[in-house]
Amino acid sequence: MTAPAPEVLRFDHVGASVADLDRSARFYGDVLGFTTVEHAFTLPGHDIRGVVLINPAGVRVELFERQGSVPGRAGHPTEGALTRGWFQFGLAVTDLRATYARVVAAGATPVFEPRVAPDGKTLFAFVGDPDGNLVELLQRTAE
Repeated sequence: MTAPAPEVLRFDHVGASVADLDRSARFYGDVLGFTTVEHAFTLPGHDIRGVVLINPAGVRVELFERQGSVPGRAGHPTEGALTRGWFQFGLAVTDLRATYARVVAAGATPVFEPRVAPDGKTLFAFVGDPDGNLVELLQRTAE
């Protein structure tokens, strides 16, 4: 017998380890629209400081800067799947091509230019943040 599903289950936020909290907070704010600071924090004894940012749609990103952290593997959608665990997060947009052009012009690293997804109807693209964390931009078409 399986356990009953929780009454409410919705995605709340994604967390990323970053090299420079201030640089990453500027990127997520200026480039991706996460402009509201919900909470800034430090974790004493761990040399961690962080911030939770929210975009106008209520999506949150939590950024952690920890002294002594090391970079992971360079961000690439298919290569990221070689390591188990989370390796990307997706943001739905209304105009993929315009959004991709704007975020790349503003400093995001281009990874995959806009293209049609394997489902034959969704458009998607990938960019990297200043630490190489993958951000998928996608535009879903109406069924």
